[in-house]
Amino acid sequence: MPAPVTIRRLAWAALVGAGAVVFWAALQPDLAPPGEFHADKLIHVGAFAVLGGLAALASASRLSLLLWFVALTGLGAGIEIAQAMVPDRSMSFADLLSDIGGISAGMAARWFLAAMGSARFLRPNRVESVETP
Repeated sequence: MPAPVTIRRLAWAALVGAGAVVFWAALQPDLAPPGEFHADKLIHVGAFAVLGGLAALASASRLSLLLWFVALTGLGAGIEIAQAMVPDRSMSFADLLSDIGGISAGMAARWFLAAMGSARFLRPNRVESVETP
């Protein structure tokens, strides 16, 4: 079930802003994550999970959700291509796979939280009514 229009618009604006920050940060040579313990992959998953969750919140239909998935995957691919031209950065297919995993996790989390919320609010009220004399 899609979110209300106001929430979707706010999510869209936050998604555009967060996407710009992620793109900018990915191209900064001084912000390269350490290569130890695959921290780089965790950062990719985390950043794109946020983007995926915002995209899922901004989506009004399954088609728009699919289009956001494709667009965010394109952003991840674009980042990897652009990183090949930045000193001390490199292009990595594993990073793109981490991006796709993050997008999927963020979108799934939004779906799961929406399902949990609707189940919580659609349960019958267990409070007994008080009769007044």
